Amino acid sequence: MAVTNQELFNIFLANPNMSDAQIVSLMETRGISPEQISSTFGIPVSEVVSRVAVTVPPGSSVTLGDTRVTPQYQTIGSGMDQQIGGIENIYLEKTTGDVNYKAPVGSDVQVLSPTGEFVNTIKTKEDLSFTGGLVDALKDPVVQAALLGVAGGAGAFDGLLTGGTGAGSAFEALNAGATAMTDLGAFELANAGASALTDLGAFELANAGAGAFTPTFIPPVTPTGLLTPVGTPVTPITPVTPVTPTTPVTPVTPTTPVTPVTPTTPVTPVTPVTPVTPVTPVTPVTPVTPITPVIPSVADITKLASTGLTAAQIAQLLSTGATTAAGLLQQQTSKEAADKARAMIDRETAAAKAAAQFRPIGMTTRFGTSQFKVDPVTGQLTSAGYTLSPEAKAAQDQFAKLAEYGITQAKEAQGQFAPLQTGAQSLFGLGNQYLAQNPQDVAQNYLNQQMALLQPGRELELANLQNKLFQQGRSGVSVAQGGTYGATTPELQALYNARAMQEAQLAAQAQQVGQQQVTFGAGLLGQGASAMGQYYGGQAAAYQPYTTAMGQVTGLETAAQQPYQMGVDLGKIGATTGFDAGRLGLQGAGQSVALATGPAATNNPYASLLSGAASSPALTEATAKAILGLFS
Repeated sequence: MAVTNQELFNIFLANPNMSDAQIVSLMETRGISPEQISSTFGIPVSEVVSRVAVTVPPGSSVTLGDTRVTPQYQTIGSGMDQQIGGIENIYLEKTTGDVNYKAPVGSDVQVLSPTGEFVNTIKTKEDLSFTGGLVDALKDPVVQAALLGVAGGAGAFDGLLTGGTGAGSAFEALNAGATAMTDLGAFELANAGASALTDLGAFELANAGAGAFTPTFIPPVTPTGLLTPVGTPVTPITPVTPVTPTTPVTPVTPTTPVTPVTPTTPVTPVTPVTPVTPVTPVTPVTPVTPITPVIPSVADITKLASTGLTAAQIAQLLSTGATTAAGLLQQQTSKEAADKARAMIDRETAAAKAAAQFRPIGMTTRFGTSQFKVDPVTGQLTSAGYTLSPEAKAAQDQFAKLAEYGITQAKEAQGQFAPLQTGAQSLFGLGNQYLAQNPQDVAQNYLNQQMALLQPGRELELANLQNKLFQQGRSGVSVAQGGTYGATTPELQALYNARAMQEAQLAAQAQQVGQQQVTFGAGLLGQGASAMGQYYGGQAAAYQPYTTAMGQVTGLETAAQQPYQMGVDLGKIGATTGFDAGRLGLQGAGQSVALATGPAATNNPYASLLSGAASSPALTEATAKAILGLFS
């Protein structure tokens, strides 16, 4: 089955790394011509042919579709001194696609340059195939000397087609007529005519004609390479003394080897697109054997006329037969139309399924390349992946090392921030001690402490005042204070008033001190909590270098995944577009089927003619009367 351009495109898409030799092998196997490669991929035919020719060895050709490509290499010397250079010309000839096809003499053969440019056109005069090259090689004197021997020596084909009796060759003389053969090689003659055979090789002849060699099968080979004797052993013939070889021919001085032609720079292959699944070929519909209309012969009509039937009865038979024949013809036409419609629907359904298949497309960006492998036969996705670019991979490796350092730093952070934990615990303990005292108790303690501090000074101050009053002679003077207050001197009253005022101030201060102590204790707890937060915050911050480095690693990985995601997205778009195209194809096929199976397309004119004739009583009756009148 011929390969379509779309299928060819899919094959190359699924196998983007094929070498030229693999491509030529595919073209040869699938019957793909250089012209089809050119039309599918937009590559000039000359370039395709030149790349094909390089893969063909000297003396050979390759048949690609309807084209045979035969390169002609530069050849200097012959035999062992032969030197093969580059390609001189490339011959193109049209074939039937059969490798054994030989173009008739006089057929056009295009001659191209090594790079595929047209040179001229020649007519076939000789066999350019491998067989023709073999014939040319056998004409070479050096080859003949090696095969047939020179100056009485033993060649590989010593005595071939001659009556010679030279010994020691691999092949003995065909129809040599010798009466005895010794030192035979691996292959014996079909009609040697020898009366006895000795020193036989591994393969004997079925019709050797030897009297002593009677078995019709090949006996097993003994370890020495000779045959196991069967029956009475044959007396061996004394070997013929070999002829002394003459002086060997002086070998020809080899010519200077030809400098090989520098091959042209291979063309960069076109990056293939994601392959389209080849459409499964629809099984061809077996054609319906057409119904052969039955034409009554004269004898049949005579028999009908001689049956004694009336004209009305014969007319009824003619009407019934015509109606049956019309139905069969119309049924055949309708069935053929239905089969064609089914085949059309099957083709469009297969095409729609292939078009709607998911086909991701390989993409490449600065950060990476995506790869998708598709089975060239089934079109199914077999594997998918992506690869970071060398630059992205190198940067990612460096960030990965930084992440390792970040892990080490995070492990050491707990020990480094341990003093904060210890200080926080101390602040918690001290703050709790301050908060454990009642504010009134704190105020009273404060007041007691202050009074204890003032007591010595107050006693000294009172003694000094009393001494002063005594010296002045006023120690007994007292002044009424009014009310319930006792009488005393003004100086003492002023002193006690000042002390009362001082004690009132101390009491007010004591209350403030109690409140401040509570606030101070709470502040110590707050400082402890802050220190503990710094302890844990420092350890969390120690992970920052690691997370930052890993974020860069992940970012590069995400960037490398972009070609993969882009290829998947394009595949989805292609599948959606293919689905729409396939749906349009099915809709069009449905309309075509409706038209192809409609009454206008399936009407059989012969069936209509017969049906009309059968439905006309006047016509059938007239025909019956004519039959009776003709043969009465």
